[in-house]
Formats: sequence, C-alpha cells, structure tokens
Amino acid sequence: MMRFYGVVGTPYCETDETDKGPDEGWLEMKYQRPDSTDYTAQEDGTWAITLETINGKLIPIEDEWREAEMGRIAEQLLMLEDDDPGAQPGTAVQWRAYRIELRKWTTDNPNFPDMNKRPIQPS
Repeated sequence: MMRFYGVVGTPYCETDETDKGPDEGWLEMKYQRPDSTDYTAQEDGTWAITLETINGKLIPIEDEWREAEMGRIAEQLLMLEDDDPGAQPGTAVQWRAYRIELRKWTTDNPNFPDMNKRPIQPS
C-alpha cells in the first residue's frame, strides 16, 4: 500500500511504498499532494493552498505595482505643473491624495494585497 507523508505548512511530500512509516516531523497524508508546490500539508492530513501561500505570491506583485504608480504620479505632477496637454485627468491635489493612499497600500492595510481593492487613480 502506498502512503504519502508531508510536513505541516510546507509543500514537502514523500511517498512510502515500504510501510516504514513517516520520518520524525512528517505526518501521514490522506492522499498525494496535487501537482503544484502551492499546496501545503495541513494538520488534518489534507493539502491546501493557504492564504499565506497566495499572499506570498501577491505581495511582491502589489509592491511592484505600487512603486510603478509612485513613479507615474511624480511624472503626472510634473506634467500638471508644466501645463502639459498630455497629462492624464485629475488635478495636482487629486494626484497627491492618490499618492497618500498608495503609501498606505502595504501589509498594514487590511485589503492588501487584493488587487480589486487597490487605491483608484484620479479620473
């Protein structure tokens, strides 16, 4: 009988066809890990994609987006100062308010890193 073992909170999966039992720190799983290292072993012997795993992938994306937006804001403020006709909609005050909201778009924000709840740029 084939058995599967995992380490809780990790994607590590070991297959045992010898019935030797799990190594120390390993837990017998109910089934083999799905074919993705996004799944981590749970204490109940199942595999799950946890919020921690999802956030671990989304946080760097949101951090990069925020930094790109900060650069865009700086450019927009210069364009508005120069009365550049190519400036995007919004006043300097609106762009500065947007910048303030972006500074709050960090792990301290309860909506972070949900991209559907990002601060909205002036329009």
